[in-house]
Amino acid sequence: MQQIQDIVNGKKYQIVSYHSLLMLFRTCFTLFALCLFLFGFFPIKNVNVSFSTKEDIPSRLLNSSLDNNILYHRHIGKLVLVVIDAFRWDFVETPEYMPYVTELRRSKKALLLTARCHPPTATMPRIKAIMTGSIPNYVDVAFNLGSNKVLEDNLIHQSVENDLKVVFYGDELWLNLFPDKFIRKEGTTSFLVSDYTEVDANVTRRIGKELKKNDWDILILHYLGLDHIGHLAGPRSPLIPDKLREMDGVIKLLHESLQKWDLEHSQAFPSYLVVTGDHGMHDSGSHGGATLGEILASLLLIESTPHNISLSGKRPEVSQIDLGATLAVLLGLPIPKLSLGALIPHALHRLSDEQYLFALFYNAQLIANQFLNADSNGGSKDCFILYLKAQHVHELWLKNRTEDLKILAESLYFNATQGMSFSVVKNLVTFNMWAIVLSCGILIMVLFWTMLVLQSFSLRTACKNLSTITIFLLVGSILHAVSLSSSSFIEEEHQTWYFLWITFLLLASWTNRPIGNEFSSKFALVAVLLGHRFLRKLNQTGDKWASLPDISDWLEMPEHQICLTLVFLLGLVGVWTSLLGLKCVSNTVDKVLHFCALLCTLFYRNDVGDIFLPYLPFISSSGVKEVKAFWFLILLFFLRSVANIQQKWSMKRAVKILLSILVLVSTLLLQPSNVILISYLVLSSFTIQAYFKDTIKCSFGHVWLGTVVYFYQGNSNNLATINVATGYIGVEHQNLISASLLVLFHTLTFPILALLLLWLQFAKEPITPLRKADMLISLNVCFLLRLLPLTVYFIVITIQREHLFIWSVFAPKLLYETAHSLICLVMMACGCLLTFVDSKLKGGV
Repeated sequence: MQQIQDIVNGKKYQIVSYHSLLMLFRTCFTLFALCLFLFGFFPIKNVNVSFSTKEDIPSRLLNSSLDNNILYHRHIGKLVLVVIDAFRWDFVETPEYMPYVTELRRSKKALLLTARCHPPTATMPRIKAIMTGSIPNYVDVAFNLGSNKVLEDNLIHQSVENDLKVVFYGDELWLNLFPDKFIRKEGTTSFLVSDYTEVDANVTRRIGKELKKNDWDILILHYLGLDHIGHLAGPRSPLIPDKLREMDGVIKLLHESLQKWDLEHSQAFPSYLVVTGDHGMHDSGSHGGATLGEILASLLLIESTPHNISLSGKRPEVSQIDLGATLAVLLGLPIPKLSLGALIPHALHRLSDEQYLFALFYNAQLIANQFLNADSNGGSKDCFILYLKAQHVHELWLKNRTEDLKILAESLYFNATQGMSFSVVKNLVTFNMWAIVLSCGILIMVLFWTMLVLQSFSLRTACKNLSTITIFLLVGSILHAVSLSSSSFIEEEHQTWYFLWITFLLLASWTNRPIGNEFSSKFALVAVLLGHRFLRKLNQTGDKWASLPDISDWLEMPEHQICLTLVFLLGLVGVWTSLLGLKCVSNTVDKVLHFCALLCTLFYRNDVGDIFLPYLPFISSSGVKEVKAFWFLILLFFLRSVANIQQKWSMKRAVKILLSILVLVSTLLLQPSNVILISYLVLSSFTIQAYFKDTIKCSFGHVWLGTVVYFYQGNSNNLATINVATGYIGVEHQNLISASLLVLFHTLTFPILALLLLWLQFAKEPITPLRKADMLISLNVCFLLRLLPLTVYFIVITIQREHLFIWSVFAPKLLYETAHSLICLVMMACGCLLTFVDSKLKGGV
C-alpha cells in the first residue's frame, strides 16, 4: 500500500509515469517473447529449388535395364483441371444438384473419389499441395491473403519446361504463385466474397473461345462462387444447389466439347477432365481447420469413353497430394522433385501392366530418395525394406509375368510409398527448441514480475482478507489456463467460460449488495442472466455440437427474414441506447453523425439483402455507397473530436471517442443477428460496476465478459470460424492491410470493447490520485489475465508438440492466442501511454 500512499502524499505524477513506462517495457518484452516462440514453433522451411528432369526417370531396376521411353510417356491429350473452391465431399451426393455428373457416373465415364487434404484448409497452401505434391508449411495460412511465387518444383513448371502450353482463368492466387507460366490468363479476386455470380461468369465466358483453340495442352479453371456462398450463408444455404447446378453445366460444356475434340482428332491421345475442390467447407461455411467437412473434398476423374473399373460400395479416398504425381504420369512429365503423393490407381487404368508398375517404381524411388535424405537411418526402416522388396518382386514379374506377382508388387509399392511419405512428412516438422525455451522463460519472468507489481500495489492487503468471489476469480482463471492442456477442453472452451461467467454472476448476487439503486441493479443482473440463456444458443460453436441448428441459422433462413430484420433493428436501437447511456455522444452534431452512421449500416444490410425493409430507399445494389458514407461520417466525427480534445485534454474523452468509433464499426461488421451482443456487453458492464467497487474484481469481470461474448458471437478455436467476408464489406478493390485489420477486429471485437468499457470506468472525472492508481492496477490485472493463459499454453504446446492433434487443435489455438495477445498488448501499450500523458498533463480534465 506504500505505492498508493506515496501517490496520495503528492508523488503521484512521478510514480504514475514510472509505472506506466515500466509496464510499457513489460509489454514490449512480452511481444518479443511472442514473436520468438512463433519463430521457433513455426520455422520457415528452407526451399529446395532443385527440379526433376527427364534424366531422373529410372532406366534400370536392380539388375534389369528398362526402356523408359516406352514405359513412360504421355497418355492423355488435352487436360482440363477444374478447381471448384470449397467443393465439399458430400456436395455431389445429391443427384438433383449435379444431374450431368450423376449421368456420367452411371455411364462409367466419371469416377467419384474423395480427396483428403492436410490442414490448414486455406486456398493457397492447397493449390501448392496439388501442384507440388508436398505439404506446405502450417504458417502458409497466415500468408493466404497475400501469396508469393512457388519456388519448389511443381507440375506447372514441369509442363512449361517440357513444351506444354498452359492456360489459366480464375482465382488470381494462381497468377501470384505461378507468374509468367501461362500463355493466356485472367484472374478474379478471391476475397470479394459478396460476389458469387460475376466471379464465376468471368471464368465461364472464356471457356467457349478456349475450347475452339488448339494451341494449349492444359486448361486450368478455378471457380470461387461456391466458396463465397459458404462464407456468406453456409453450406445449407438455398444458394448452394443453384451454384452446384451451374458448376454441373460447366462440366457438361467442357466434357461435351472435349468429346467432340476427341472425335475430330481420333489419332491423338484422349482428353482428360479433372474436377476437384481445393478444400471442403465447415458447417459454418468457412474453412481453414481440420473438421471432416473441411479436409474432405470431391474429386472427379472424367473421360470421353467408359472405364472398366469396378468399385465397391464405399467411395474410394485418396490424398490430395496424390493428384500432382498422377497427372505428371498421365502427361509423361517428370514427377515434381518434392512430391510425396502416391499414384491414384483409378486414374491409371489405361496404362499397361508394365507401364503401371514402372510408374509405381519411379514414384516410389523419388520418395525413397527424400526419405533417405530426411532420415540417416532410413535404410533399416520397415517401409524402406518394403520398397526394396517391391523392386525384387517387380524384377521377378518382368521375368515371370503372373497376376499374383503383379498384385504383390503393386501392394508393396503402395505400402512402401505410404510409409516413407508419412515418415518424411513427420521429419519435415522441425522446432527451434532454443527459441521456444527462451520465449517461455521470458514469459515466466514477466508473469512473476507482474505479480510482484500487483502485490506492491494492492494484493498484499487483499490477500489477507480473501472473499469467496476473489478466491473463485483466481482459481477460475488458473483452472482455465490449465484446462488448455486438453485438446477436448480447447475444442469446447466456450463451455468453460459459460460456466465461469454464470457462476461469477450468481456469486455476485449472493455475496455483494449493489451500489446505488438496488432494484435497477438486480433487474439488470436478472436481464444479464436471462440474456446468457438466449445468447449461448444464438451461435453454436466448439466442435461436437457446432453443426447443430442454432438461433442465427433459423433467423438467416429466407422465410424468416422479417424476424432477422426485427432482431437487427432491436440491435441498432440497443447500440444507440448504449451510446447515450455511456454518454459517448453529448452534443447535437455528434448525435447526428452517430445516428447517420447507424442509418448507413441499416441501408447497407437492406441493399445486400440481409434484411428487408420495403420503405427504405434503394441506393445501390452492392452497398458500396452506404459503406463509403459510413466511413466518411466516422472520419468526420474523429476529426471533430481530435480538434476538441486538443483544446483541453481529457482521458475520459479520449476513451469515449475510441469506444464510440469502435462500437459503430463493430455494428457494421457484425452479422445482423449478432448486433444485439453490443447492448448485452454494455448492460453486463453496468451490472459489474453496480456490484463491484473493487478494482481487481471489476477488472476480472470485464476480461471474463469480453471472452464470454466472444464465444456468443460464434467464435471458436477452429480457424473456420474466422469470417473473412468482414474484411471486404462494401469494397470494390482488394486491400490486404485494411482487410486483415477488419477481420482481426471483427474476430476480437468484444474483448476489445470490454477493455474500453473498463477503462471508461476509471477515466471518469474528476481524475483523483486514487483513480490513477486504480487505472494502473486495472492495466496490470488485465495484463496478468492475458499473460497467464499465454504462458501456460506455450508450455503446454511445447510439451504436446508430438501430440496427434498438434496441427488440428493445438496449433489453431496458438494462432488465436497470438492474435488475442497481440491486440491485448497493443491496448495495454495504449493504456500506458494514455496514463502517462494524463499524468504529465497533471490530470487535466
